Amino acid sequence: MHASLWRFRGDPDELPASYEAMLAAIPPENMRLHLCLRAPDGIIVVDTCPSRNAFEGFVAGTMRELSGRHGLPDPERLEDFPVHAVFVDGRRCDQQPS
Repeated sequence: MHASLWRFRGDPDELPASYEAMLAAIPPENMRLHLCLRAPDGIIVVDTCPSRNAFEGFVAGTMRELSGRHGLPDPERLEDFPVHAVFVDGRRCDQQPS
């Protein structure tokens, strides 16, 4: 699994509406682990993909098209990292190698 950090700079009162419009176009079952954080100068999105290749395909295709259609600016910053551990509600959810 890979996690990406997307920083969108803009009005923190307006960007969430664009984000929600974009989110409505993504099937919920595609959302494995996802967060949207409000920042003083915009929003920060934490998203996961099953692999680096899936992340690169999403960025090059789906995300670029969806964000443009729903009024999100290009991210000011975009980083991707392999995931080491995932906890949700106190439960470890990642698959650790044996």
